[in-house]
Amino acid sequence: MLAPLSWLKEYIEITIPKKELAEKISEVGLGCEKIIEEKDDTIFELEITPNRPDWLSLMGVAREIAAIEKKKAQYPKLKTDLKPTGKIMPLKIHPNFKITPRLSGIIINNVEVKDSPDWLKKKLELVGLRPINNIVDITNFVMKELGNPIHSFDYHKIEGAEMWVEQSKGGEEFESVDDIKYRLPKGAIVYKDTKKIFDLVGIKGGRNSGTYNDTKAVFIVVEVDDPVLIRRASQALALRSDASAIFERAVNRGGTIDALKRTTDLILELAGGEIASEVIDLKEEEFNPWKVSMRVEKMNKLLGIEIPVKQALTILESLNLSPKVKGKEIECTIPTYRNDIKIEEDVIEEVARIYGYSNFPKTIPKGNIRTQPIPYFKDYRTDEKIKQLFKAAGFSEIYTYSLISEQDLTEFGIPPEQVLRIDNPISRDYEYLRPTLRINVTKGFRQNKGVSKKISLFELGKVYLGNSIDKAKEVQTLAGITNEKNYLEIKGIIERLFENLNSSAKYSIDIVEEGVLFEINISELLENKKEEKIYKLLPKYPPIVEDMAFELNPEIKIKDVIDTIQKQSPFISEVSLLDMYKNTKTFHIVYLNRERNLTNEEVGEIREKIIQAVGKI
Repeated sequence: MLAPLSWLKEYIEITIPKKELAEKISEVGLGCEKIIEEKDDTIFELEITPNRPDWLSLMGVAREIAAIEKKKAQYPKLKTDLKPTGKIMPLKIHPNFKITPRLSGIIINNVEVKDSPDWLKKKLELVGLRPINNIVDITNFVMKELGNPIHSFDYHKIEGAEMWVEQSKGGEEFESVDDIKYRLPKGAIVYKDTKKIFDLVGIKGGRNSGTYNDTKAVFIVVEVDDPVLIRRASQALALRSDASAIFERAVNRGGTIDALKRTTDLILELAGGEIASEVIDLKEEEFNPWKVSMRVEKMNKLLGIEIPVKQALTILESLNLSPKVKGKEIECTIPTYRNDIKIEEDVIEEVARIYGYSNFPKTIPKGNIRTQPIPYFKDYRTDEKIKQLFKAAGFSEIYTYSLISEQDLTEFGIPPEQVLRIDNPISRDYEYLRPTLRINVTKGFRQNKGVSKKISLFELGKVYLGNSIDKAKEVQTLAGITNEKNYLEIKGIIERLFENLNSSAKYSIDIVEEGVLFEINISELLENKKEEKIYKLLPKYPPIVEDMAFELNPEIKIKDVIDTIQKQSPFISEVSLLDMYKNTKTFHIVYLNRERNLTNEEVGEIREKIIQAVGKI
């Protein structure tokens, strides 16, 4: 949005320096991106937020400056009363209030279409518009001035003097005023006469109804359109205009008659002619200002500071919100151009904006830190820890669908009647909720078998147990499959997982045709998670480390050997299986005394006890 300083000064006296003005309007939300210096003018390039279509007009910007400067913006003088001054020309309109809630218009006859005067051309050029002729230039000028898009049609080109407001069926050809042909999308708002579509409403006028030098009578229209339909059509056609930018943000529903008066005043002044119809104002409801009340106590609580009532009233008055004190509340009358003010918090925001956010004291947020997790809280850090461990172990993560087929179930020996079934599956391949992740990781393995010889896959996700809604249960599980790691390696990885999560749970490792296949109930693992952690100081004295090999009966469990070794002395800090060959098992043993250095003699005594104890297993 371009706002020339000379144009703004027509509505409000501005004495503040340009740079300071740019800073102030940026502070209240009307961002000034750039200051452009012309020969004899200054242009502010403004960034307009989607909730403030009123800022897409020079009058809207002037009102904001007036609020900042505690002044009053001067609205343009409206001269004509829109009463007919010539022969009445007929026009029958069939409205559609669902898509165009309001349509205001008037016919002006005997106009002279010609070049605009220099002052009008210059104003349009300053805001980035190309002068065309006096009628079109006036409609563009008023749109930029007041914020309501206006369109002019050649009255004699509206076949049968009858028009309909409709939505396009899709595929209709439309040629715009700039000679570009479009295929209309379905649902675009259009004006039609008895033979043709002559306007793509809210976006662009048609060549077959435009205002040219041979035009003698014009039909001026100011409408209110459905912003969603305008936006959809604009995006579908990749066609954006100044009018569509305003309409898709919701136009001033109460401003159509003022825009019509201002346009008529300028046409009668610059193009001559006489009013040839009564005012057309088609609508199902009145678009009047509305009331919104603000509690003073709520304002101070929400803002965190106490703003005096008198100051709040001054701010709201400067914004034309007509505030009135009613008990402990301030009642405001919201002008129709402020579509963004609907609730109490909106009014409070207006006070805060003009008061100045920079005037708020800097404070540290207060409040209690929540100690209990909120309902349905999920700690994704645990998931990430699990994934990182398996990725570090050489596994690749996969994501698969939660829905599987009956064939998948029967292949894994799972009776379909024991599994939750979807009543309306999109296909037979996605009919049942998976009761295990084993099915999907195995299918993933088979799909990748032709690509790589060594495959290690895992998936962390939910499975669904039970066969009816009342018995259904979601369980998070972890499943994996590999053909490059043996049973003991997988067991070691899983035990490391339990160690990292300070928990334990049941799990199974199956030897299958494809490799080693495992599944862990993560929900159970997390339920058994021990929250207490024991922290020990790093030892001051160095440990003594040695490896001992034993030839053991194959029926002896490794865990029993480790437990036996561990019991032989309090100075045995750590025992783990290091290696194995046939019946020979090698154990890694760490000796440590935290109070002093251990001697070789002491370690030798412990070693003898270990040999004797293991020999008795």
